[in-house]
Amino acid sequence: VPRLEGSDGACELDPEAVWESFCKLLDEVLQGNTNAFVDNHVDAEINPDRINCIACFTENLLIDECRKGLLCYGCLETWLLWRLTGGKTFATDVSCASVTGMYDSFSRKWSRPILASLGIPANILPGVYPSSYYYGTVQNGPLGYSSNPSLSIPITGIIGDAQAATLTENCLSPCQAKLTLGTGIFLNLLSGSKALAVMNGFYPVIGWASGHPYFDCISTFYMGSTSSSSESPSSVPSTSRSFHLGDLTYLVEGFYPHAGTLIDWLQSENIFCTYSELEEMLYSGDRLGLDEKATRENIFYIPLPRNTLKHHQNTLIGGPLKLNKNSFYGPDGFVIGLDYSKSADKLLVARIFIESIAFCTKFMLENCRKQTRISPSILYVNGNVARSNWLLQRISNVIGIPVERRGLEECSCMGAAIVAGVGAGLWPSFSAATEAVHKRLQSEANSLPSVDINNTDLNNSKKLNSHKLYRRFMPESSEICISIKKRYHIWSHIRASYLRKK
Repeated sequence: VPRLEGSDGACELDPEAVWESFCKLLDEVLQGNTNAFVDNHVDAEINPDRINCIACFTENLLIDECRKGLLCYGCLETWLLWRLTGGKTFATDVSCASVTGMYDSFSRKWSRPILASLGIPANILPGVYPSSYYYGTVQNGPLGYSSNPSLSIPITGIIGDAQAATLTENCLSPCQAKLTLGTGIFLNLLSGSKALAVMNGFYPVIGWASGHPYFDCISTFYMGSTSSSSESPSSVPSTSRSFHLGDLTYLVEGFYPHAGTLIDWLQSENIFCTYSELEEMLYSGDRLGLDEKATRENIFYIPLPRNTLKHHQNTLIGGPLKLNKNSFYGPDGFVIGLDYSKSADKLLVARIFIESIAFCTKFMLENCRKQTRISPSILYVNGNVARSNWLLQRISNVIGIPVERRGLEECSCMGAAIVAGVGAGLWPSFSAATEAVHKRLQSEANSLPSVDINNTDLNNSKKLNSHKLYRRFMPESSEICISIKKRYHIWSHIRASYLRKK
């Protein structure tokens, strides 16, 4: 998707190009291309700083248009919904709104104090509705060309990607936890029907909710609005519309931006060529006893926040690894303990980078436990990085509980389908939907032989049947776990010392 770049360095995705890419993807799917997918991360959330910058750089020229209702601002899904419905629906759902920084998850309303402090008019933001809800019918795009109105396709669900993945993992009860290892690390823990006040890197979000309007919206295709907001693109739908939230579920969410980016960086530095080679390198390190060597020589990869890392870049002792110029630094941290006068051991470099993902997971989980007193008994994982058996075993060893990789490749897509299915009345509840999905997965898994994905190139992992990826990782022997936890404690102390030095 083309980017719009300003002279000040700011950049945005071209919204029309996003729409065209979305329509192209739908076309490919309709033509039977089942391998059509978009796997690039897009910042889809409303960003309050972005709105504020727009207002500042235009010297408030847009304020009058905001007040007149001629300007609207929303999430990526708001834009796609707007285009799909022909400009008739300007809305988002509670899950997407709750991660914007401007929505009060406790009162379930846009936060007036935050909006006032940022100078953002409330009337430019979308109406907020349940995840499973009738949002209108498709009027535009490849699915909107039906000449018969009765055949129009209803839009019955919207949900954030991290929440959708949590729902797919069948995490429906308090204290259950899901970890997504993709470009970054998303940790979600269920807190039940009430939001928890958390800080220090965690925040309460709404996972999902179903809506039950007073009208039979699926059979009548009626939005249930008593105003003209659904007909006028310049109007904001009222959030006091006649519906109540069912299955309202809150999560505690923590995020770290680097997981897959570490692996991409290692590949760009020619540490490995294929993902199967990387996995073999990690297991080779086990056989060579590299954990003992790394602990003995205090060899670690230390990730730090961007500003802290920048502060230390001119004060760190030692030269770069002899891989590429300035490869001493990773995308979010630096290596300590290696002999920089010699060529770096690629097995060791790969190991400490991938190990840092497990340590970041442990750090996030411990922090969340302290704040919420939520202690999950099992951690469900998904995402492309979660295909590494070595990494998941290391996570299990360091956190001390089972780690389970379910049999679904595209958890966010399945979660969105579940939400839409509940909104369309295919299932009476989220629990009924996830139960049906997992029963089918289990049936398929029992009927087919398993495969060892360690011997499969993960570049071609999309071709694998998802049910063949299922595996539960249990903590290994106490001796191994003690050794890994010892490394974690050293790593966390070193990291804390650099955080204090900024």
